[in-house]
Amino acid sequence: MSLHIEGLAWGHSQPGGGWRQLFKDFNLECPTAQFLVVIGSNGSGKSTLLNLVAGTLPAQAGSLKLGERSLQKLSDYRRARWIGRVMQNPLDGTAPGLSIAENLRLAESRRHSPFRLQSLLGIHPNQADLRRYQELLESLGLPLADRVNTPIGQLSGGQRQTISLVMATLAEPQLLLLDEHTAALDPKAEALVMQLTERLVRRLGTTTLMVTHSLEQALNHGDRLLMLHEGQVVGDWSGADKAALSVASLRELYGSAKVQLSDV
Repeated sequence: MSLHIEGLAWGHSQPGGGWRQLFKDFNLECPTAQFLVVIGSNGSGKSTLLNLVAGTLPAQAGSLKLGERSLQKLSDYRRARWIGRVMQNPLDGTAPGLSIAENLRLAESRRHSPFRLQSLLGIHPNQADLRRYQELLESLGLPLADRVNTPIGQLSGGQRQTISLVMATLAEPQLLLLDEHTAALDPKAEALVMQLTERLVRRLGTTTLMVTHSLEQALNHGDRLLMLHEGQVVGDWSGADKAALSVASLRELYGSAKVQLSDV
């Protein structure tokens, strides 16, 4: 599904008084199945944008649509029926006391409803479910198929984040939000999660917004690259224009936007 944002506005009060208007009359069109990567310095509005789309922050003005469905009056848990999300911290996306299979079963139930009580009560997978989950993990190249009964809390951060990613896509969301989902991982785990990200996004054809501080990720992944500064788009590249960019040129563009690079 396409994502259409028009006239978005959001601001907040600041410590010590005053008001910061981060987004004002912000517009963005993300076509169906596009993989959009968003970069920008701390405070540029990257994660805030994802929160506004997910509904964890209420937009103060403007229109948000997923396909023909209007989102702005829907709560975050109702939007979750169509929107999948992976957070930065691997601990945030899974239930540590439940097994891999139980976590996958819980995520799969969101396809029908993200908020029904039976989604919480009916998480115990049967043998057919276990076989399906094993086959799924094998098809994705994940060496966890023989550990589907292992509690998630016993996995490494990278393994846990791969399961979070599988969970976020298992209900076949129309929109996938990735909020610096490799930032807490070591380089080897980061590479594995990004390979899985590409595989799942392309397999499902899901419209995807990924926030990252890594310029290498921004250049090597996605169809389109967006640079934000203080809630405004200061760069938008795709196709040959994106392919012509380099880490050095992006660093220079950060400087021209009067922002400071951090965590890259």
